[in-house]
Amino acid sequence: MGANEPARYLDEHVDGLVDALELVQEPVAIRQALQQFAKTAGFDRFAYGHIQGTDTRIFSNYPEEWLQRYLAEGYVAIDPTIAHAKRALRPFVWSGADMMRHGGEVRRIAGEAAEFGIKSGFTIPIRTGFGRIALLSLASERTKPDCVAIRDETHAATAIAYVHINLLRRRDDTLQTADVALSPREVTCLNWASIGKTQAEIARLTRLSEKTVRFYLEQARVKLGASNTTHAVMIAAARRLI
Repeated sequence: MGANEPARYLDEHVDGLVDALELVQEPVAIRQALQQFAKTAGFDRFAYGHIQGTDTRIFSNYPEEWLQRYLAEGYVAIDPTIAHAKRALRPFVWSGADMMRHGGEVRRIAGEAAEFGIKSGFTIPIRTGFGRIALLSLASERTKPDCVAIRDETHAATAIAYVHINLLRRRDDTLQTADVALSPREVTCLNWASIGKTQAEIARLTRLSEKTVRFYLEQARVKLGASNTTHAVMIAAARRLI
């Protein structure tokens, strides 16, 4: 923020979001609450993301074409906004103009986002389970980011937690995610692991070596962005892959 530029605080708008989320459960109502929050806070769009490694789940009113490209191309791995959110774990302002100075892939992402009207914004991240983070980004078509801030960061984090909990309860296609293709062997090994079988037991049941079973479970873990096999089973089950 510029030294002579007063900050516009979003705390009162956070209060409104918390109040709205107390009353809603369905995705349509959650979307409306987030859209209203973005609008009253002075932004054009919102994006909630739940991220660990390359496993990204998004709930947003960003243009569909941009979301599909972002997920399919794995942009989360090189998006500097995501990297900053993981490091800072506190609200921050961002702009595509600043990203353009990085050059390379980051410059390309910023340029493509700008084509869809995503040029600057404000992000509130929180830490969730299994080494994940959840974040809410408010985006604007303005090239220069607004001078915005939040006085009570704990209260803002509570609001994002409300969003996270409401969406985490959903077992349908509310959250968009990149397609993950598990091999038949990976699915088989995860299925056995889901009912408590050890790697040695899975090896006997599948007539594979224990080393091979370990390889398939590790491949599945990496594809799903999971921290361990138990976490991989949870993600695969939630996404109806097993």
